[in-house]
Amino acid sequence: MKYAVLIASGALLCAVPAQAMDAETFYVKALALKKKGMGAVFSKEIKPMAQLFQAAAASVKAENEQAHAAGKPLFCAPKKYRLTAEQFLEGFASIPQERRRIQTVRDAWREIVIRRFPC
Repeated sequence: MKYAVLIASGALLCAVPAQAMDAETFYVKALALKKKGMGAVFSKEIKPMAQLFQAAAASVKAENEQAHAAGKPLFCAPKKYRLTAEQFLEGFASIPQERRRIQTVRDAWREIVIRRFPC
């Protein structure tokens, strides 16, 4: 029983840093991955960052769908859109560093898409 509690708490501790990453840390890590070029594919950072971003993007999309159903969408993006790595990083760079430090990745992404795809 003690071991099960230790394993469960260890798993939670490992999960917390990925969920708690601020937008500044995410941005700095994304810049570092970009500098690696094709070598970024082999980085152990890429998968957790991709998962974190996918969760943030899905959350913002769900929020926009709810707002759209209420008649006041947050942003009006085309059904399918794709940002280049450069556009993605420019979006994060456009947020002042002081604000990136206190924002979650989700809040930063929300700000980026609202600015990029106004209604």
